[in-house]
Amino acid sequence: MMVKSVTLPLAPSAAFALFTQRIGEWWPPDRRHTQDPTSEIFLLASGRFYERARDGREVDLGRVRSWDPPRRILLDFFIATGPEQPTEVEITIDALEGGARVTVVHRPKPESEALWTERAPRYERSWEIVLAALSDAAAKCACLS
Repeated sequence: MMVKSVTLPLAPSAAFALFTQRIGEWWPPDRRHTQDPTSEIFLLASGRFYERARDGREVDLGRVRSWDPPRRILLDFFIATGPEQPTEVEITIDALEGGARVTVVHRPKPESEALWTERAPRYERSWEIVLAALSDAAAKCACLS
């Protein structure tokens, strides 16, 4: 299991909206899976988590299992394992004085246990980059707090 967190200068509801509704604006270009740095990323309450390139190609990044705004999102995460062997990502947002803490807990599921040891270092580096990008985006939109 891997745990990463970042503190944002936003109210929890604004942090949740930034993470979900505006994910395509801040998700790092070098972490795009269509190889299109201008692709759109969607994280939807309806269950889809995917990326769409300008040419219309789509890549499923995961599946939303639980959507509890502004506190929690639970995903089956397909990146580096595929939908047959997903890992699990839980994003929680907790209120702090003057902001919110976004915590990502990434862990294997029974079907991805064998892949976890190999993939975990890559996930760790990627989440550090992704959360740094989220923090940068939050600093630029602090008016949402």
